[in-house]
Amino acid sequence: MSYTNFPLLPAPLSVLAFLGAGAGTAALLAAAAVLALAGRGGLARRAAAGGLLLPVCYGAVLAALGAATRERIVPRGAEKFFCEIDCHVGNGVAGIATAEEGSVRRVTVTVRSRFDERTISPRRGNGPLTPNPRIAALVDARGRRFPAGSAGVAALGAPLRPGESYVTELVFVVPADAADLRLSLVEAEPLVRILPGHERAPLAGETLLGLR
Repeated sequence: MSYTNFPLLPAPLSVLAFLGAGAGTAALLAAAAVLALAGRGGLARRAAAGGLLLPVCYGAVLAALGAATRERIVPRGAEKFFCEIDCHVGNGVAGIATAEEGSVRRVTVTVRSRFDERTISPRRGNGPLTPNPRIAALVDARGRRFPAGSAGVAALGAPLRPGESYVTELVFVVPADAADLRLSLVEAEPLVRILPGHERAPLAGETLLGLR
């Protein structure tokens, strides 16, 4: 089974849908303005209606795909892949260490990031890729989220060349009663929230990394 940040729709298709909807809306509204100036009121109203309806349809598809996306847990030893459009970066849990500190627990999760060289075209070359910014948090059984320290999250953005990998330590401080912890590792870009099929789209379930 493959675990990705686009569980239902390939990333290129999702981005094309977004761009197509935006371009179609702009074209219809521009056509409505031109037709109105030309005195073609009936056609202008139809074009304007189409330009307003298209974003509504897009939003409905966005919500429907989100509602169909269930939360998934990536088992230890497997990777969650982030599609960077022309390639994939896999992230997996390489190690966990915990330390009790009174009423809290310090959890250090070592994440291995790997540029999968099998997901690029021969024409791409060996140029470096800088992954999109990430947000990292631990999620417990009650749905509480505990963010990682900023230094570790920033390190996840280090450039990679095809076939390269590195490990990053993410440090979390959680209450002692936090149980069934899982790692949430998602893209930080706000735009992904309006990409159909993305795990951060409205109503979508997230792909979490299991720690056990």
